[in-house]
Amino acid sequence: MARNNNDDDDAIDESDCCGNGCTNCILDHKPQPSQRAQLAGKRNVILTYANFRLLSNEAYKADAQVRLMHFGYDTEHDAGDSILDIPPGHHVMLRTDATTPLLRPYSPYWSDFVAKEFKLLIKLQPNGPMSSFLANLQPLQVLQFRGPIGANYVHDANGAKCIVIIAQGVAIAPTLPLVAQILDNEDDMNRIRHLICAQDLEHVYFRERLLEFAQYWNYSSCLYLAHQSCTCCDSNTPPTDQPCEQVRRQLRYKEAAYTGRLEAKQLAAQLPANDAENIVVIIAGHSSFQREMSEQVAKVAGVSAGNIHLLKGTKLSITSTFIAC
Repeated sequence: MARNNNDDDDAIDESDCCGNGCTNCILDHKPQPSQRAQLAGKRNVILTYANFRLLSNEAYKADAQVRLMHFGYDTEHDAGDSILDIPPGHHVMLRTDATTPLLRPYSPYWSDFVAKEFKLLIKLQPNGPMSSFLANLQPLQVLQFRGPIGANYVHDANGAKCIVIIAQGVAIAPTLPLVAQILDNEDDMNRIRHLICAQDLEHVYFRERLLEFAQYWNYSSCLYLAHQSCTCCDSNTPPTDQPCEQVRRQLRYKEAAYTGRLEAKQLAAQLPANDAENIVVIIAGHSSFQREMSEQVAKVAGVSAGNIHLLKGTKLSITSTFIAC
């Protein structure tokens, strides 16, 4: 992690390190003030550690280990001259109030500029200190967050590139604002290919949101289901990338899926041929997954390292799921 000894409000110092052994430390990327915040001319409440109340803490569908957490700024001492600005791809640092504070970075999948609220999707890990803390949170409990920090990728709306976003498990969450930022801009001519790696259809997070994205001309997605099971196939059924009839019946309009890992063959089919300079790749997931995908992308399409962006890869991250994809 880079050290910063400046006295600025948004300076990063040693105490901000989560101690999580990050291989792609978000603290090495100091964000610039967003144009949106500058135009508003108001104070961004999260530039220093600020109090946010837990508005809701719900299990994602039937999976108690995956939590949807909604936080709102504690306005008790707010004069009304503030906003919450967390640009797409940026993170917030959670700090617990304890004798030995725990720190973990998270990337919101939704935020409200005026209401000063944001939402996180978090995968709780067994015996994880922060996971145990978060699992026991009660409504209206106050936590401290600071940000925005660590944007490994900042979108440029100029030009017309193919942006390939590869997401593993719950790490799909921070990619959603990046996609929305492009699709919501009518002048943005970039095309998005969203490749989602999951255990099975039940573990494709934000599936309804992906279907909303599919209504745009410049968005397409594909699901790679590493461990999808069905009752119509048995051990004697020859392996195939194509989903069986039972799985196909579960797919929605414009949904594409493969029953298997995302490997070199599938990547090659998704990446434009002979156009490496106009391909931008964003990879979200566990550090080993990011490393594997980076190598595959460079190998099959010749994409340079400068066009491959990793969203928060760590050795042990409670915001990633460990899936063979």
